[in-house]
Amino acid sequence: MSKSLYPDEPVPDHLADTGPVQSVRDLPPAQSGTRSWQRVVGLFSLIGATLLTIGAIVIMLSPEPNDPEPPVVLNATTTAEEDVIPTATPQTETSVENPVGEPAVSVDALPTLDPAHFADLLNAPVEEKGLAESIDFETIRNIHNPFTIIPERTRSGVEQYTIESGDTIFAIAERYGLQPETIVWGNDHTITEGLRPGKVINILPVDGVYHQVLNGDTVAEIAAKYRVDPYAIIDSEFNDLFGVNPDDPLPEGMWVVVPGGQDVQPSWNPVVQRVEPGSGNAQGAISFAVGEPGSCGLVTNPGGTGWTRPLSGYQWIRGFSSVHSGVDLSAPVGTPVYAANGGSVIFAGWNSYGYGYTIVLAHGPFTTLYGHLSQINVSCAQYVSAGQPIGAVGSSGNSSGPHLHFEIRYMDVPQDPTYTLPF
Repeated sequence: MSKSLYPDEPVPDHLADTGPVQSVRDLPPAQSGTRSWQRVVGLFSLIGATLLTIGAIVIMLSPEPNDPEPPVVLNATTTAEEDVIPTATPQTETSVENPVGEPAVSVDALPTLDPAHFADLLNAPVEEKGLAESIDFETIRNIHNPFTIIPERTRSGVEQYTIESGDTIFAIAERYGLQPETIVWGNDHTITEGLRPGKVINILPVDGVYHQVLNGDTVAEIAAKYRVDPYAIIDSEFNDLFGVNPDDPLPEGMWVVVPGGQDVQPSWNPVVQRVEPGSGNAQGAISFAVGEPGSCGLVTNPGGTGWTRPLSGYQWIRGFSSVHSGVDLSAPVGTPVYAANGGSVIFAGWNSYGYGYTIVLAHGPFTTLYGHLSQINVSCAQYVSAGQPIGAVGSSGNSSGPHLHFEIRYMDVPQDPTYTLPF
C-alpha cells in the first residue's frame, strides 16, 4: 500500500454515496404565472414566423412574369412586313507593335480618313436636295391663298350672303362654285348695276334660276320659261314639291329653285337718248345716264375717227361675258388712260352703279366707257382726239384693286371690245 504524499488528506470512504442528489426547491406562485404568459407570446411568435416562411416559399415558387416585347420602330421606308437589319459599324483590325518585343496583338480600331480626302470633302460644293428626295416619304405643300375659299360641299338649300366692299359678281360666283349668271338669276337683276356693301343676296345651291311664284304659276309654265324639264323642278331636293303634277298651280309667293334654268342675259343699260342729225343739229346729239351726277345732258355727237388702245401697258384680268360688259385691264394707280377714239365727253363724274369715277365718250353710233378711275382730266361736252389722255387708272367704286374697266357699245348695246381692238 502506497504512502500518501499529503498526510493531512482525509481517507476517502469508499462506501459513501458518490452521486448525491440535489434537492429541488419549489417555485413561488408568482414565478409560475410569469412563465405562463411567456409561453403564450412564444407560441404567437412561432405562428408568425411560420406564416412568413410559407409566404416567402410561395413567392419563390411563383413563375416570373414574361417581359413585354419592345415595340418595333419603323423608319420612313420600312414596313411592318420587312425585317429591320441594323447597320454594322465598320471596323478594321490593326496590328499593334509591342515595345518590349512581345508578339503583336490584333485589336479593333475605327477607320480613319486620309487628310487629303477630308480636305476634298470640305471643299466640295453642297448638293441641293429637297426633303422629299433625301427622305423617302411624300410631303404635301400648303399653298397660301389670300382669298377666302368656301369648302367644296353640297349646300342643302339657298343661302344668304352679305355684300362686302370690293366684292364683284365674278368673285362671289367663283367663291361658291357657281356661274356668274346664277348669282344674277338668283336675285334682283339690278344687282348688275352695282354691288352695294351691306346688301344681302341669295346664293343658290346649284346653277340655275330662283323663281318666285306669281299669279298661280304652274310647274310646267315655270319650266317652259326657263327651258328645263318640269320634273327637274319637281324632283329637285331643294323644292318641297313631292307628289305635285306639272299642271298644278303653286302657292302664291313661293320660291322655287330651277336647276339648270336660264333667264335673260343680264347687263347694265343706263338710259341713253339719241337725237338724229337734222332738226337744228347737223351732227346729232346724245345723252347718257340722265339723272346721274356725272351726266352731261344732251351733247353734240360728232362721230368717231379711229381706234387705239386705252392703255399703253397693262395686264389682262377679265374678258367680256354676259355678266361682264367690258374688259378689265390691270395697271398701277395713276397710269394714264387714253381716249380709244375721237369724240365728245357725255359723262364725267361719279357712277353710282359700281364703276366709281367714270368717263363716257360718244363716237357716232359707238360709245366707250372708262371706269374705276382715280382722276378725270376732261370736262362735259369737251371734244377729245384718239389717244389723248383723259384720266388715270384707279380703284374707285366696286373694285378689288387698281384697274381700268373698259367698254365699247354699239347703238348702246355692250359689245366684246376684242372684236374692235386687239388686246
